[in-house]
Amino acid sequence: MDIIEDLLKEPQRETGGKIGVERFEYQAAWGLSRILELYKSGSDFALAFEFHDDVLELDSMASPTKVTFYQVKTQATGSWTLNSISAPEGKKPKKNKTAKPGDPPPAKDANPGEPTLEKKLSFAGKMYDNYKRFPANTDKLVFVTNQMCADLAAAGHMETQFETAAATKIESFRKRLREQDPSFKDEHSKLFHFCCSSMTLASFSDTIMGAVQSFVIDQTGITETSTYAFSLMLLEECRRRERMEVDFASLKTMSQSFVTPKLISDRLDEFKKKRQDSVQWLEIASSITNIVRRRDIGAAWRLYMNDRKTRYGPGPQKFQRDVKEAIKPHVLGQADLLAEVDAALPAVRQLAPLWDKTASDDYLRAVILYEFYDV
Repeated sequence: MDIIEDLLKEPQRETGGKIGVERFEYQAAWGLSRILELYKSGSDFALAFEFHDDVLELDSMASPTKVTFYQVKTQATGSWTLNSISAPEGKKPKKNKTAKPGDPPPAKDANPGEPTLEKKLSFAGKMYDNYKRFPANTDKLVFVTNQMCADLAAAGHMETQFETAAATKIESFRKRLREQDPSFKDEHSKLFHFCCSSMTLASFSDTIMGAVQSFVIDQTGITETSTYAFSLMLLEECRRRERMEVDFASLKTMSQSFVTPKLISDRLDEFKKKRQDSVQWLEIASSITNIVRRRDIGAAWRLYMNDRKTRYGPGPQKFQRDVKEAIKPHVLGQADLLAEVDAALPAVRQLAPLWDKTASDDYLRAVILYEFYDV
């Protein structure tokens, strides 16, 4: 548990402002592609978003031994170089504060009344800072982007080490890092890797959706139905974890922000169950003697069946659980079935916003009947 303890106690370098919309979406899509890759390999993993870096990967949630940090950056045009990755982001003027009684004297090289300059770390400098925080367990520092690196062009879309660049390029990179942090040593450059994703800014959404749908078919063998909704659900799992305000004070709360093989397996099992186990309307319809009511609720039943198969994740699961609990005091089999359903309707109506706040009464009656018989 040493890595977990270190991650919990070490303050994060950046926590505010998170990310712009475009990068936010791209980062989630790339993170999901990495999750699919790890899951298919059979490897254990735990992957988090916006925790110490854009994406953080552990080799296990239960007993981690190493951590990989991914810095995800996009640009519309042009290629990267080792110099552009290691160039400081710029110098930002920092105004001197008016001296107050008890304040320490200004530095000797400061000019009274003039702004000082606050130096910012480069992308590579921030990556190296992660290694400094977790030197015993850092496996790799990976720069992920949508554009090639001119100094590593031969690598294509394969992840490659910075050290495969020409000797003059890597020495220039090391020199820049030493200027930003004197603790940087030449051997530290072997930690740095470059990954040019095959997902472009123009089409990354379609690319990841197609990848997830292929993944679901491979994992479940189900081909006769659309997996688009499942793809949206997995992508939303990643987006939600980017937005989560997680309490990192304990392992229990921190683990909520990680995607693990178990979470993916649970979602796949849920997907299969929704298509293999379903309550049959004909088994229930005979209990409804009024043919008009049977017709109207039957039509609503088919709508709910379709909706139920295409909605995944914590929200829909909570709705279904809450409905089952809400109808327990009302649907008892002691009176006319529809009379008991109507008695449960007000309680289920209150839950409707979790699913569809515009749902009709017949739709909610179908919900009640389905969830009652779904045992």
